[in-house]
Amino acid sequence: MTAVIGILNKHGVTMAADSAVTVTGGNQKKIYNTANKLFTLSKHHPVGIMIYDSSTFMSTPWEIIIKLYRKELKDKSFDTIEEYKEDFIKFLKGKDFYTTPEYQLLNLKQFLYWQLDILKNRMIENLSDGKSEDELSVEFQEIILEDLQNNINSYDGATNILTDFADYTLENFKEYAEVEIKEVIDTIFDGIVINDNIFNAIIKLYYHHLRTSNFIGVTTGIVFGGYGEKEIYPSMVSIQVSDVINNRLRYSDFDKCEISDNNNGAIMPYAQIDVINMFIKGIDPEIDHTYISVFQKLLKDYTDTIVGLLNGENDDLAQKINGLDLSIISKEFEKQLNQLKREKQILPTLDTVAILSKEDLAEMAESLIYLTYLKRRISSSEESVGGPIDVAIISKGDGFIWKKRKHYFEGDLNKHFMANYFNN
Repeated sequence: MTAVIGILNKHGVTMAADSAVTVTGGNQKKIYNTANKLFTLSKHHPVGIMIYDSSTFMSTPWEIIIKLYRKELKDKSFDTIEEYKEDFIKFLKGKDFYTTPEYQLLNLKQFLYWQLDILKNRMIENLSDGKSEDELSVEFQEIILEDLQNNINSYDGATNILTDFADYTLENFKEYAEVEIKEVIDTIFDGIVINDNIFNAIIKLYYHHLRTSNFIGVTTGIVFGGYGEKEIYPSMVSIQVSDVINNRLRYSDFDKCEISDNNNGAIMPYAQIDVINMFIKGIDPEIDHTYISVFQKLLKDYTDTIVGLLNGENDDLAQKINGLDLSIISKEFEKQLNQLKREKQILPTLDTVAILSKEDLAEMAESLIYLTYLKRRISSSEESVGGPIDVAIISKGDGFIWKKRKHYFEGDLNKHFMANYFNN
């Protein structure tokens, strides 16, 4: 896990990232505080890139991919940050996604092993007691087919179709992976009868899943920030990347922020954002959610009490009160609460961000990452944010400037690296 942030105003953009990475193996977890998540995307132009969540793409470290892209980019530039993003995606595709067709199928099979095992165990838990083996087999087929069909129906009218899968048909997917899917089903459901209807429903469900942005499992967030050649003010765009299926990249746009005369400042947190959102909104997100649920419960209890007092005394009034739509009151309460947060906390914070100097932007970004680390450090939760904080300031005039950066080597002992930096 991780915490990364971008803070923007008309003076520039600061990008900051912690160094924690969680490595999972078997039933064990280990956290290392040495990961690099913030990089220069170009050695010649004011553009940076950050990653969060998974540090690898189809088993290849993102750091390697980013540095190879930077080497190929050389001094080439684009008019906007959006175009840098598009060119990076094009680079991934042009390099065969740093993977092989065999590994793509293996990755899909591993995903299906995990998902179908969960499905099987969930269906077994829902079986009735006291039935014979034959009756349980029939019931299992009925409930799993119903569950699969309900999930398939949830994709009806889906609009979040991934770019590379817009023309990808169910027949394409069957031709690509039907044999491998059958192999996985035979292993997971060994000893359990899986008829053709269930088999086809499984294929159809995961076809719909793989072509939409409902990412499950390993994903990476990638954030591009800085200036294109025709951008006076900084901008930031981000995408989420999952994996590659049948030589098609599963990625989707996440968000975008542009500084302009109508937007003078912005705070863009990613990954573990709870502490940063608490700073921005003035309230812990969990407590914020609790306010609404507690108010709804109290409103219901209060109404029930009034109805109880009126029953037998004024039944008509009791019936009218009992028929009140309390959701209208709850929504108005939530609306007023959100308005209060916006007026008293969010807008004043963003107004302050809009006038900060580049140095202050960097200090703010580093502090917000540190606060996230501190919250994890003093609580019982896993310390999944930590280590040195890398901080960079990007401005139109000065370009990409490191304010804080960890190195695994001493600069004085590696002067050849420094001397050859722009040649590599």
